[in-house]
Amino acid sequence: MLHRSTPIFDRLLEQITDLPVIDCHEHAFAEKFGPDGYARLNAPAEPIAALTNGYVLSDFYSAGADYAVCDLLQDASVPTERKWPVFAALWPKIEHTAYGRVTKLVLRDHYGEPELTLAALHRVGEQLGPRAPTYHAEVFDRAHIRLALTDVLGWRPELMTRYLAGAWNLPPHMRLMFPLRLFHVIGSDEANAHDLDGVQKIGGWADRHVTSLDEFLEAVFIVLGKGKARGAVGLKDQSAYNRSLSYDLVPRADAERLFNRLLTDPRNALGWPEAKPLDDFLFHQYMRFARDLEMPVQLHTGHMAGAWNRVDKADAGLLTQVLELHQGVRFDLFHGNWPEMGPLLFLGKNYPNVALDLCWLQIIDPLYAEELLRRAVVTIPHSKIHGFGGDYVDAPEYSAAHLTIARAVIASALADLVERGWLDEAQAAGIAADWLFNNPNTFFKLGLAKDG
Repeated sequence: MLHRSTPIFDRLLEQITDLPVIDCHEHAFAEKFGPDGYARLNAPAEPIAALTNGYVLSDFYSAGADYAVCDLLQDASVPTERKWPVFAALWPKIEHTAYGRVTKLVLRDHYGEPELTLAALHRVGEQLGPRAPTYHAEVFDRAHIRLALTDVLGWRPELMTRYLAGAWNLPPHMRLMFPLRLFHVIGSDEANAHDLDGVQKIGGWADRHVTSLDEFLEAVFIVLGKGKARGAVGLKDQSAYNRSLSYDLVPRADAERLFNRLLTDPRNALGWPEAKPLDDFLFHQYMRFARDLEMPVQLHTGHMAGAWNRVDKADAGLLTQVLELHQGVRFDLFHGNWPEMGPLLFLGKNYPNVALDLCWLQIIDPLYAEELLRRAVVTIPHSKIHGFGGDYVDAPEYSAAHLTIARAVIASALADLVERGWLDEAQAAGIAADWLFNNPNTFFKLGLAKDG
């Protein structure tokens, strides 16, 4: 527990546990969605694989495990007895991180096992197997997650055509965030517009053959408009993984010169930093599209998943020019900008078009998240905080465990302010309801009935 048990903390945590929640950030594999919108998910057939999903693998890697070991742990075809010596040597090194705590909570709350032992793993294995199509929704319902905003198409862009044509739908408990990273020209491990094939793929989504920068931008606007018409409630961009968040204002002629290189030869491709002027130009244009379509924009800031990346290029402070210029766009800044709190608090306080989104943050660093929330109450209108996002891929039991941690973080931050005399308990409970439900409901115009 992050906060010593006190009557105030205990009462607040009890109230917060019963509050409805809007999950501001999830991922899903779109190819698993059926025509009814529900995903066909199966638990890994082996318990260690089931309990080492997602971010905890990063901690294993940070502790010295190589990729081969991480792959072994996730390989459901490898028997538990063979994995156990490897896992048992690694687990004590990382079990006290917040990622490790998620695994413990999944083990306890989802599988009913209080301790991680070989015998417990065998009992978990007996519970694995096929899951009902409504499994995801049922887990979220038990966690009081009323709605989740999900980035689906960014993971499998080849499915965009099916989505835009209405060939499949999201389930009722999800709303789509449309992935802007597909329209960047900085090369990444995902398909985007960094070569002619990518440019024409985007054109195809708009039933266009692209022969100029103007036609490409027209195609992007059409696609984003189709996305909104199909129910997308905003745009999501995580280009900080691949480039700096410093977006210059670039003359059109300079951008067009680079874009024409893509058009003139299908073998041409743009890399970093050569493509930065064009990517900067496009990003600013996409922000104008967001303004015109009245779609809020979620932006990744701070820490990045995995390893061997540079957090300096992802600092939210680099976005100052963007936020100041595009005053007609509402921005939702992700992940608490970990590990740099000061610039984020400044942006939230200084710019009316900025909201702070704590998705993922409570399991990156729950103590940082607690401090951020405590300081945000006294510096920023509390209507500008979005309190939770699970940020897992097709693993609702992990998002529910993350939410357990997030609720304790929120209760701890608010209990401290009550105990200091800054808030009374009723005010604290109202702020928690706003952070977890009312604020994102209003910001993303979700139209759900207000809580409280």
